[in-house]
Amino acid sequence: MSYEFLNRSTTICRKFSRQSWTKALELARLYGWQPKGTYPPLEYDFRLLNADWNGTYLTNDGQLVKAEDASSLAFALERSLDQIPDANGNTDWNLLFCNADEFPEWLSPVEIAMLEEELQDGLLDVIETSPVEFFAGDEKHYLIELIRFCRLGSFMIL
Repeated sequence: MSYEFLNRSTTICRKFSRQSWTKALELARLYGWQPKGTYPPLEYDFRLLNADWNGTYLTNDGQLVKAEDASSLAFALERSLDQIPDANGNTDWNLLFCNADEFPEWLSPVEIAMLEEELQDGLLDVIETSPVEFFAGDEKHYLIELIRFCRLGSFMIL
């Protein structure tokens, strides 16, 4: 599964893999990002569905990331760039990020359940990889692309 991000004011659209998006959120948290939570998709009427929106970043339902949140996400990711090697490799990054046996504490129970379901679909190979190691080398340009995109302002996750 992949995510498509759409900035409605510029009509610029970017696509990222589930692995890249999940690791980018983890990396941003490690560098000070405090998620504000997403806003529900415009086309859903949660009152009719008798449901509440949980503010997740890990679905592609058309939810909205507000400009302030996108900006702070970009700022946190930008702070991480100096720590991410330009070359590929299996560097031992003992950076005290998160215990490989647990999910990050900032994930909601719904997001944890969703990640557990997706382990068979490609996250298993990266779940124990630190986000710094994940974005080393060839993947770093995706992170830079995400930073540039987030600087444009609010966006939808599709």
